[in-house]
Amino acid sequence: MSFWKRLRPVGNRIAPAAGLVISDPELRRLLEELAAQEGCSAQQMAADLLRYALSARFAAQEYVRRWQRLSRREQQVVALLCLGYTYREVADQLIVSYDTVKTHARNALNKFELHNLSEMRQALADWDFSAWQPSSSAPLMRAE
Repeated sequence: MSFWKRLRPVGNRIAPAAGLVISDPELRRLLEELAAQEGCSAQQMAADLLRYALSARFAAQEYVRRWQRLSRREQQVVALLCLGYTYREVADQLIVSYDTVKTHARNALNKFELHNLSEMRQALADWDFSAWQPSSSAPLMRAE
């Protein structure tokens, strides 16, 4: 059974973990408050939060693996697009054609299994691309 199927909820929620013990009193209090707001048990809330955290962690690890499968140029294009550059600005910075940037972006989207630039920016929103930021208005050097 795949990781995602094991985490898939039964109905709207996953079954609570039997015997889950929260020993930290402050964490337990916060969990109980959140559960009361949501109208469920603390055990159910803990299970839901754990599912969310595991899913987010797995997705982050999978995106790192997919990033590593990108070519150096695809990484440059993705980084600049995630920094907010337009396709035209990326083309100017990398000294390539607009169509080349679109091709690299499309290849990256396919490797990430995403549909559009918005999805990619959202998926990689927590990533720090500052090292990819051009230091001046001069175009970036061609990748070797």
